[in-house]
Amino acid sequence: MEDGESRNVDVRGLSSHYNCRAVRDDVIRGAVEQVTVAVLDALARDEAPTSAALRLLLRSYSATGRDDIRDAIEPALARALELAPTAAGEEQPRWLLLFAEAAAMSGDERLPSMAAELVRHVRSTWGRDRQQLDVAAEGVDACLRATELVSIGDLIQPAIDELERLVGAAYQPGHGVSDILAEQIAVASALITAYQVTGRLPYSMLAEELVQAARRAGWDAESGAFSNVGANIHRSTLFGLNCEAATVLSRLAALHRSDEYREAAVIAPGADYDDDAARILESLAADAPAHGLAGAVYGLAAAVRHSVL
Repeated sequence: MEDGESRNVDVRGLSSHYNCRAVRDDVIRGAVEQVTVAVLDALARDEAPTSAALRLLLRSYSATGRDDIRDAIEPALARALELAPTAAGEEQPRWLLLFAEAAAMSGDERLPSMAAELVRHVRSTWGRDRQQLDVAAEGVDACLRATELVSIGDLIQPAIDELERLVGAAYQPGHGVSDILAEQIAVASALITAYQVTGRLPYSMLAEELVQAARRAGWDAESGAFSNVGANIHRSTLFGLNCEAATVLSRLAALHRSDEYREAAVIAPGADYDDDAARILESLAADAPAHGLAGAVYGLAAAVRHSVL
C-alpha cells in the first residue's frame, strides 16, 4: 500500500452505524405513531383515560397542534379530574405528573388545584414504610418534577429528605437498593430528578450505579431489553418496566452528553445509555400498539429519548 493510501481513514463502518441508527429511529417513530392512534381509538371507545395516555397526548398536541388530539384530550382530562382523587395510592404519583404537566399548558384552575391535592396525598405517606419502594420513589419523583411545573409551596427539601431516607434504608454497595427491577429503576429516576433540581452530583452518580446494577442482573443482550427479572412476570408488566427503564437510560444519556458533567462526575466507562434505550424501544416496537392505552408508556419513553438527543 502506498504511503498516501495508508494515511486514509476507513469510514465505511461509521456510515453503517449511522444507517442502522436511522433505521432504528424510523422503527421507533412508526411505533409511536401507531401507539398514538391506538390511544385515540381507545378513548373514542370511551375507555377510562390513564395518566400515561393523557401525558402522551399532551406532548403530541404540543408538538403537532392536531385538532383531533385536542378534541380527545379535553373530555378525557375532565374525566381524569373525577378519577384521580379516588385512585389507588400507587397510581397517585402518575396522576400528579399528569396534572402538573397539564397545568403548565392550560389556564384551567382545576388542574393545579388537583396537583396540589395529590401532593398532599403523596406527602401523607412520607416517613412510613408501608409502601413498596418503587411506589414511594415514584411519589418523591413526581413531587420534585411538579415543583418545576407549578407552584406548590415548600416541597423540594421535604422530598429530598424522604428520598434520602428511602435510599439510606435500602442501599447496599454493589447491589443498589433492590433485586427488583421496578424498584431499582424508580429510585434511579427519582435520583436523576433530585440532581436536576439540586445540582448535587452524588444523586445522579448513585442513579447510574443503580442502573448498572440493574443491567448486570437483568439485561438480555440478545433481545436488547431487560428480561431476566424473575418468574411469573406478566407480559404487559415487563413491557411497562422496559419502557420505564428506557426513559431512565435516556435521561442518563443526556447527562453523559454534557462535557461539564463528564468532567465533574464519576461515570461508568464504556456506557452507551442511548444505545441501550434505543435497543429497548426497537425490541418493543412491534408489540407496543397492541397494548392500547397501556402502550402510552412506550410513546412517553420515546418522547424522552427524542427530547434529549
